[in-house]
This record gives sequence, structure tokens and C-alpha cells, in this order.
Amino acid sequence: MWLMKEEIASVVKEAIHLRDGKEYDLIAYTIMPNHVHLVITPIKSNNVSRSEASTNTQTNQKLYNEANASFYVLTKILQDLKSKTALKCNKLLNRHGAFWHHESYDHVVRNIEELRRIVNYVLLNPVKATLVDNYEKWKWNYYNPKYLI
Repeated sequence: MWLMKEEIASVVKEAIHLRDGKEYDLIAYTIMPNHVHLVITPIKSNNVSRSEASTNTQTNQKLYNEANASFYVLTKILQDLKSKTALKCNKLLNRHGAFWHHESYDHVVRNIEELRRIVNYVLLNPVKATLVDNYEKWKWNYYNPKYLI
């Protein structure tokens, strides 16, 4: 229930927004008192620099092309996000040990109807938990208006 503390929830919110446009496109999230729901689309990763491929060997060029066609891996995104926020939050709480549960639940969104359903679920989570009577009143809800249809 550490996320009930504003300073802790703020660390998580800031970390989520910091990666937006770099590792993923942020669609929506809610920060609940004991968990977070996050809806993202991983974006292209640039793991191999052009200089590394500049020798123009077939292998290096192939690696460069594959890296530029690949996307950030969801497990890596979540691992980095959880690791960095855990360090900051534990420091603020003057504690050590696990901050997040090891596991996470991820789901591939296959169409726009499913995306709408999932975003609704995320935004309405605080209402279902009777924390607010309207999702717009929950300070820790966010949705990117460019994804609204």
C-alpha cells in the first residue's frame, strides 16, 4: 500500500512518463494503492549504432538492420521501470527489500475494440475499488488523448 503515499506514487508516475516516446508510446495507466496498470506500445529500439555497422560487412549491416527493425522488449521495459522505481521508493521509505512483486501480467492487444475495453478497465479500476465515484477524479489516472476514438 506504499503507492497510497503521494511522494511514492509521484516517483512511479514520473518514471512512466520519462520513458514515453523513448521505449514505448504511453496509452494509459492507473496507479492504485497496491498495484499499477500500464497500457503501452513498445517502440523501435536502436540497439546497434550506425558506426558499428559502418564496416559494411554483410553481418554487421544485417545486425544493424535487424536492430532498427526490432522493438523494445516488454520484459526489459518492465524490469527497468520496476528496478529504478523500487530503488527510489525504497530510499524515500527508508527501507530495503522487494518493492514490486516479481511477476507481472501482460496481455497482447489485438484490435481497437480490445484496446478500448482494456483502457476502460484500467481507468475504471479506482471506481471499482470505491476510491472515487468518477475515473476523472482519480489523480493517478492517465490516458493519452491521441488514442481515444
